[in-house]
Amino acid sequence: MQIQITATPDASLIAAATRHGMRRPVLLARLSGWALLLVTVLSMAVTGELDPALLAGGAVLAVVVPTVLLNHTARGLRAGRPTTYEISEGGIASSDAEARHAYTWRAFRSVEELSGQLLFRQGGARLLPVPTAGLSPDQIEQVLGTASARGLLVRRR
Repeated sequence: MQIQITATPDASLIAAATRHGMRRPVLLARLSGWALLLVTVLSMAVTGELDPALLAGGAVLAVVVPTVLLNHTARGLRAGRPTTYEISEGGIASSDAEARHAYTWRAFRSVEELSGQLLFRQGGARLLPVPTAGLSPDQIEQVLGTASARGLLVRRR
């Protein structure tokens, strides 16, 4: 199998991939922030004094950290230059005018089929969204089948 796609990054697809891929870290930050805000309210009810450090910490965790996580990740994925993706039996490579990155299938943990793209997950919060606009349904299925055969967890729509 040798599939090659050339595409210019689509801001809406990148935003969707970022929101989808960062669900857990964002939810964890928001829940931690809300828990800290709850501790602030309970502390204020018991002592009668507002602790500005707890209030600020809760607000930062609930609002600022998720925003920074999403914006930083999206900005890293949105280079704006046409990118060529090569999918083969050996793995996936992406290249643009400035750089080339190649990954073996072992570098990925899972792949998810999203609307208009395949989202390859690496360790942590590292993502590689690959647009599928230039692929036929058979080619998409071939990529997902190869990923599954290589041991990746595959989530289809």
